[in-house]
Formats: sequence, structure tokens, C-alpha cells
Amino acid sequence: MTSVKPYGSWPSPITPESLSAGAAATDVCVDNGFVYWCESVAHEHGRGQIFRQLIQQADSVAPEPLLPIDYDCRTRVHEYGLGAFKVSNGLLIFSNMSDSRLYSMQQQQDKFDIRPLTAPNPLYRYADFAIDKQNRFLVCVREQHFDNEEPKDVVNVLVSIDLKSGLETIIAQGEDFYAFPRLSGQNDLAYICWSHPNMPWDFTRLYFAKTEYNNGSLILKDTVCVAGDKIEESVSQPEFGIDDTLYFASDRSGFWNLYSWKPTVDNEVHLLLDKPLEQEFVGPAWRFNSSAYTPLKSNPHQLIVINKTSLAVLDTQEKSMRDLKCSYDHFSDLRIYLDAENDNEYIISNMSSITEPRELISYDIRKECILFTHQKSPAARLDLEYISVGREIKFPTTDGQYAYCYYYAPKNPEFEKDAEGLPPLRVLSHGGPTAATANSYNRAIQYWTTRGFAIADVNYGGSTSYGRNYRNRLQSKWGIVDVDDCCNAALYLADKGLVDRNKLAIEGGSAGGYTTLASLAFRDVFKAGCCQYGISDLTLLVKETHKFESRYPDRLIGEYPKDKQIYYERSPLHSAENIRCPVIFFQGADDKVVPPSQAEVMVKALKEKGVPVAYVLYEGEGHGFRRAENIKRTMELEQWFYGQIFGFPVGNIEGVEIYNFHK
Repeated sequence: MTSVKPYGSWPSPITPESLSAGAAATDVCVDNGFVYWCESVAHEHGRGQIFRQLIQQADSVAPEPLLPIDYDCRTRVHEYGLGAFKVSNGLLIFSNMSDSRLYSMQQQQDKFDIRPLTAPNPLYRYADFAIDKQNRFLVCVREQHFDNEEPKDVVNVLVSIDLKSGLETIIAQGEDFYAFPRLSGQNDLAYICWSHPNMPWDFTRLYFAKTEYNNGSLILKDTVCVAGDKIEESVSQPEFGIDDTLYFASDRSGFWNLYSWKPTVDNEVHLLLDKPLEQEFVGPAWRFNSSAYTPLKSNPHQLIVINKTSLAVLDTQEKSMRDLKCSYDHFSDLRIYLDAENDNEYIISNMSSITEPRELISYDIRKECILFTHQKSPAARLDLEYISVGREIKFPTTDGQYAYCYYYAPKNPEFEKDAEGLPPLRVLSHGGPTAATANSYNRAIQYWTTRGFAIADVNYGGSTSYGRNYRNRLQSKWGIVDVDDCCNAALYLADKGLVDRNKLAIEGGSAGGYTTLASLAFRDVFKAGCCQYGISDLTLLVKETHKFESRYPDRLIGEYPKDKQIYYERSPLHSAENIRCPVIFFQGADDKVVPPSQAEVMVKALKEKGVPVAYVLYEGEGHGFRRAENIKRTMELEQWFYGQIFGFPVGNIEGVEIYNFHK
């Protein structure tokens, strides 16, 4: 028996507490029959815990947490981190967030022996480790900070670290950024580098070098630029095959396709397929240690790749791809495990689908079936009758262009559609802005659709997954193209009679928070907004942000201070008088990417203008919320806020003060 209740107020089987019940497995690593991963533990203040599990016993032995409570496996290199640990032949190296030191960890009988590897130095940060097969040294990115620094002061280099003495040797320097150091079976080294004003999706270079290891120090010899020196291209994710072929992704065709290279007389780069495809095989390198493809360990001519929504075997001799049968259609963090006893290989990857949550899974390549689930989703499965599936919509936008969004309709079998009205719409503006959203199962989205909200998750111009031309739409037009596309997505759905034109809300975090505020300040489409750690003053962004993104706005807006007038005009803060709808802000007090000042100046301006505004500051949180209580509070308060504004009941939630708001 169904009943009728106002949209937005439907009771849902998804609790806000369940949204912090388990985080994604990151830095997935396979070693000696074990799979390892790192996981943010929300109920332990978001600290990074390393887990491991015997692959062949995953159905009978629970994952084992390895780090005592006073260790936190994380890194803040580039502020976004990842690449915080690595395992090789039983030796585990990890970055400890609390003191920025590297530690070695090895099992001694029934317990692990944890020892510091690097000297105490809170100004050093480390990430993205490669360890040689003899466990003599590692290569990684080291980021050096200074007291009272400016972004330009921070120094990034590649270092080798002797695993016995901790001796550090700089092996590559002079570029602004380094990433993806990878060692071959012969200890040849490949790495990516780039310099300002480029970001890693603009123009990067791939280098290859022979190495020599003497007295604890690594020396690079015969260094060659493999890609990025003759043409402008974004090169990413280098990996060595078992025959030491160097694979990598490049967007030289306009899309990130896969290529190979070997040191030869002509040093030619070869496309792995007959011709480039208009699809992306990797994504933007916001964080370290990404793995969107992986060479097999049993066949030097084959790789496992992500072919749109399928896992596939790419054969470099036949120049072909063969999709594998799999019930999942979204994949990340691909690793390979070779079971020598059974002469079989498994893919280990984070997998999800449009109806199944992300889990860390072993997949049998030969049998083409799921083998084990290592990291299970801790939240109870949502019945299919409750799940709203995101449908990709191509909609018209400014200047005769088209953009894309995933539309999720409200869905809850216990409630009928309200015959007197249409559902409210919550437009999502993803962060980045050079990033993308997908329609894989997202419990947070289902939280809203089961309560009677419609969702439009927008891949505005500038998003990845659609090629370089689409990505470049945002060049010099951040705050224009993204805003137009988010507004036009909402209006398109309203024109189609799918949502209530008078109940359009927009939400975004980080760069998505900027697009949210810009949409409210420069357009009159939305009736409410939610900004999480978002940018309100682009001038403050340039002056206060970290090194990795300090020149990012050069391409998105213009050069500062030469183009400071554009920065002024595009800053929502300076058009706060145009914002007429209520806004709620959520901010981490320790955020170094978008500091609290960005939210506070905007809140102050809206207060003074008499606009309804609420502000929630979380102590101990950085860029994005990790603590269970804050994740829960944010979701509850956003729903409560919309209930106040749109006039539907939301019970049992302690609200906050909405300044200038009178019912």
C-alpha cells in the first residue's frame, strides 16, 4: 500500500549514518598472494588504515587491519594525496600523516615490526612509491615546504631512499611537479613531469632512464624524453610490462589512448590499436597512483583495460580488444595477481554498477567470473525497487553546443507521486573542475531520490571523459560555461515537466562550490544553494591556495594580476547583491585547498545584504569531510535546509540558525 507525502519528505531506508559506513579502497596493491589497500575509517576521525587479505582465502578470512591506532596512512603531497603506501616482497612502506615520516613495516612471526625510515622533518612530504625487486631502495615524489611559505616556494623533486639507511638522494629536479615514478624489472625508471602553468591534463612529459645503484644512492643515466617534447600532449599513467615494454596514456589524438615504447634506434612511440578511439582510457591525474589499465603478468602482449563500461583484454600483436563478461560496469584501481600454482590470473579492482555499490573484487580472467569480494560495502544493500538509475541526457546549452548530465528521478515504492506538484531538483556541480561524474551506484544520490528529490549530475563543458576539445571548453570561461550548463540542465528538465521550476537547488563542493555560487550570483535560475568548501573570491584563491593549483586559474580565467579585473568580475563575492535565494555553507576549519576565509567572506556579504544564509564550520576537517559525525550532519542539515526553504516537513533534525530568514 502506497501513500502520498510531499516530495522531499519521504521516509527513506537510507540513513545519514550509513553514508559514512566505509570508504573506498585506495592504493590497492598485490604482493605475495595478499591484496592490500588503504581505507579512511570515519569513526576513527578519518585516519587511513591499511588492510590486507590472502587472496585465495577471501571467502573465509576477514581483512586484517595492520596499523595501530596512533598511525595514519595518508599523504598531503599536492594536497590531494594518495600513493601513501607500497608493498614489495613483504616489505611495506607507508607515509604517516601525523609526522610526515615514512615508516617500514615487516611481519616478524605473529606481529609487525614498524620502524621509521626517514628522519623527522615536518616540512617534507612523500608520495607515489616504487620499490626495486631486491628491496634495496625506493623512488618517490618528495615535496618540501617552508615556514611562512608562498606556493612558489614549495619544491617538488624525485628522490631515491635507501631502505637500510634512509639516505635520500635527489634524482630529478627542476620541474614544478613529478608523478608516476615506475621501475621496470631491470630497474629502468620512467616518470612524468610538468611545470607551471600546466596541469597534468594540459601538457606533460614522460622520461625514461637507466639506473645505477651504488653505496645507497641511485644515479640516472641515458635519460630520454619519450613523449611530450615534440608535440603538446598530456601523458599519464606509465607502466612497465613483464618484457619491460613501457606503456602510457596520451591525448595526442584528442582522447587519452594507450601507447607503447621501447628504447630502440628510432625511439618510436606506437599506438596499441590500429587507430585512436574517441574514448578515454584514463582520467585526469588529480591524485597519485591511479591505475586505469594494467599489463598482464602471463603474456607480454596483453593488457587489461577499461573499454567504456567493460573490462577488456587488449592484445598489442592483434591490435584488438575483447570485452570480458562481467556484471559490473564501472572500474578503477586495476591490479593483476598471477596465481602460479593454478596458472591463472585475476584482476583485482574496485568495481561497481548502476545498481551495485563499489567493492574491491577479484575477477577470474580465464573463467570470466567474480572470484572473491575483499572489501565489502558495509551498508545494507538497497532493494532494486528503491534504486533510481542515472540516465545520461544530452541537452542543448549556450552557443549551439550540447552538454551532458545524468538524471535521477525520485523513486520510493512506498510513496506515490504527489499529484499536486513536481519534485524539487538538486543539481550537482562536480569538483575539479577538470573532472567528471558517472552513473555508478552512489548511495548519497539514492539518499536524496528515495526522499523524493530529482537529481541532475552535470558533466558541464570542461569535464573529462569527452576528449580534449570538450575539456578545453572551460579555458578562459570558468564561471561562464559551467554555469550555463548547470542552469541549462535544470531548465531543460523543468521544460520537460520532470521537476518543479520553483524548487531548483544547486550543490557543489570545492570547484563545484564555485560553480554553485557563480550560478546563484550571475543567473536567476535556482531557488536555493548549498556550497561545500567552495570558492567565492577568485583573487583569494590565487593568493591563498597551494602550489599544485596555484596556476590552475591561468587557463581557466586568465593570468593574475594582469587579468585581475576578470578575476574580480567572475568572483561571486563581488556580485553577492545579485543573490536572492537562501544559501547554506559547509566548511572545514583546516582546509588548505580552499581556506575557511572563502566561505566566511561570502557569508558575511550575504548577511549584510539580508539574504538568508547559514554557515557550518567543522573543526579538524580539511578539504572534504572524513569524520562520520560530520558526514551525517552535513546530509541531514542540507535536507533540513531545503525543507525550510521549499516548505516540506523534515523531522527529528536539529537545525542551525538561518540568518535573515523568516517563515
